[in-house]
Amino acid sequence: MNVSTYTTHLIPNLYDVKARAADPAMYAGAMPGSRQKEDILEISSKGRELAAGSIDMQPAQYYGTAEINDSLKSILSGKSPEVSKAVYTLIQSNLLPDGSVSDEQERAALLETGLSQAKFLADNYMTGEESTRFLSTINQIAAIAKTRTVNPETGQASYVTPPERPRGAPEGYVSTGELMKRFDPEAYKQLGEAMMNGGDWGKILFQFALKASHNNEWTTKYKEETNKIVNDLRNTPITNRFAGADTSSMKAFLTDMITQFQRSSLSNTESLTKNMQQFANVLGH
Repeated sequence: MNVSTYTTHLIPNLYDVKARAADPAMYAGAMPGSRQKEDILEISSKGRELAAGSIDMQPAQYYGTAEINDSLKSILSGKSPEVSKAVYTLIQSNLLPDGSVSDEQERAALLETGLSQAKFLADNYMTGEESTRFLSTINQIAAIAKTRTVNPETGQASYVTPPERPRGAPEGYVSTGELMKRFDPEAYKQLGEAMMNGGDWGKILFQFALKASHNNEWTTKYKEETNKIVNDLRNTPITNRFAGADTSSMKAFLTDMITQFQRSSLSNTESLTKNMQQFANVLGH
């Protein structure tokens, strides 16, 4: 399994590039695309099995976008620690298992198992409105998971995520970092270097805002591209061969899912069964 940690650099984001050329103001937010890989810890398959049985592994909390993160936090507010852990575990282990699972068929089976686990949580631990919002959010993450591509040279996986809109930003928000990265990569590079080395990054931002105010087609093109990303993710088919699993109780759910694994032509039925058992254990069953 590849366990990666990242650092996110903060830069000011301009809400409306054209308006700010005349009256500049800044918003502190995360610069898209600035996450840099720092550490990779390789854990063997045998090591993962030993760890699962002897260590209480705490899943990372998923921060795909501010909207997804806020949705999960809102839904899980007031829920038991076990439910919260089960949600983040299924995201990490089933929807986005990173380099720990390279086989595409195995990844697909894990994702679908995770979708069924989410349905169990929605049916047994959430109200109607919470359930709807939760499953919608999980489907967003599943859609992002399906965009996974791997760089053949580095082996690094990447995902397509919808554009970030910071809390409080207006509907027409444009990410300055992404706009700069897309249309002025040299300035984007200079900005990163200035921030890393304590340079005058504010001047670089302001100069870019002035430049962007004279190139309105940049914003238009950027919005067209980001709207396409949003629409493509929204329309991603999310199928689940285990969608009809019995979620009336944990015993029924485990029995039904494991039976479906055994009747399938999947080659990883043993690991899927262990995944289900781990899910039950997290919830205290």
